[in-house]
Amino acid sequence: MLATYHFYSAAETPQHRRPVNVAKKSMDAETEMRVYRLVVMTMPHAGNDAERPFLALQRNLPILDYLAQRLSEAERPVRAGAELDVDAQRLAQRYGLGVDYVRRMLPKDIRQPNPLLRPFVLRAVRGEQLEIHVTNRTQCRMQLALLDDDFGIQPHAEPALAPGESSVFRWQCKQPGIYPIFNAACTATEQPHCLLGVLMIEP
Repeated sequence: MLATYHFYSAAETPQHRRPVNVAKKSMDAETEMRVYRLVVMTMPHAGNDAERPFLALQRNLPILDYLAQRLSEAERPVRAGAELDVDAQRLAQRYGLGVDYVRRMLPKDIRQPNPLLRPFVLRAVRGEQLEIHVTNRTQCRMQLALLDDDFGIQPHAEPALAPGESSVFRWQCKQPGIYPIFNAACTATEQPHCLLGVLMIEP
């Protein structure tokens, strides 16, 4: 269920994947800080399927809004290459994004899988501290929680975010592993509707 990753050149590497600097924090002067700016959002689905929330980078919001608009236009799922070139130029110029990066994310057929719509993976190294800025763009309450957090990565239970609300969370990456991130406020009985992303801590 994890996403397939694209390897970027140094010039086009997204900010959240570039090497981080050592930041002096009151709790630990040697702790490295990695900052993520994220949103929780949903996408329209065909048929009667329930919308599944997922985490995404805030910098990709213009592209995600574009994908949502196309998903809502079920009568015209396919766009010609020239149309996509124009759309990519418009989005890149308006929001200050790399046109090549934007163009890669715009699918010819909106019904095909898109890497931006898969569960998002937060990457960290053991010993780092994560600062996660999250905005809830769904219509449901969102309470970020880690599955099987036996090491106290989350220092305490995170507050639930109401629709439109934002908050900042700080997690201590104490132990390597893969920790699914889910919505503890979710009332759905099917786990895929609660899964928001994955925290991957490397040794």
